[in-house]
Amino acid sequence: MKPLTRALLSACVVAVSVISSVSAQTTPPPLVEVRNVKFNTARAGSGSWYEAEVEVQGRPGSASDNRNFIDRVKVTLNLGVFSVKSPPGAKIPDTYYRASAEAVALETTGGKTVFRFYLPPEIVKRDQITGDQKFYLVELFVDGKALPLTKYHYPVSTFSSTDIVESFRSKVASEAGVNDGVMLPQYLTPFANTGSPPAPSFIRIENTR
Repeated sequence: MKPLTRALLSACVVAVSVISSVSAQTTPPPLVEVRNVKFNTARAGSGSWYEAEVEVQGRPGSASDNRNFIDRVKVTLNLGVFSVKSPPGAKIPDTYYRASAEAVALETTGGKTVFRFYLPPEIVKRDQITGDQKFYLVELFVDGKALPLTKYHYPVSTFSSTDIVESFRSKVASEAGVNDGVMLPQYLTPFANTGSPPAPSFIRIENTR
């Protein structure tokens, strides 16, 4: 390789490294981050509901109106499950659900905030839904603007690349509509006032007519 060519390549490598370093330093972390996603069974009356808990936390000092609060934080849970119609040994879910809940505000100094979503007893019993789920995607929004996804928004053991994440998102967008209203946010279930920590105050559009 000629000296000039070698020098140009070296310069390009250094420039790319500097740009990447500066970009990494100047890109601010998300206003709100997913800390954990947990799945449980919860009983109400004689039925067992399937509960998903999405733990989120706001970045201190990230809000503009009040440094301790981030307004209008919305969590959307996308879930893929294997229904009773799924063939034995299936590797891809055949049924998709989605649900959203939007908090009035999230206090950044108050620790984690938990958004809970539920599948009703009939679905749980029919499809024998138990244990942790391997196909889910959490989306976060602040004041209507989507936040970037991180590895905590989905199970990395299942979604090993961004292509798989986007494929799942596309699958939910095209197939979950038929099940809208089946998976419910906490405030529309018998668990509206239960859980620790307590649920945040939600924006309830259906009550503003």
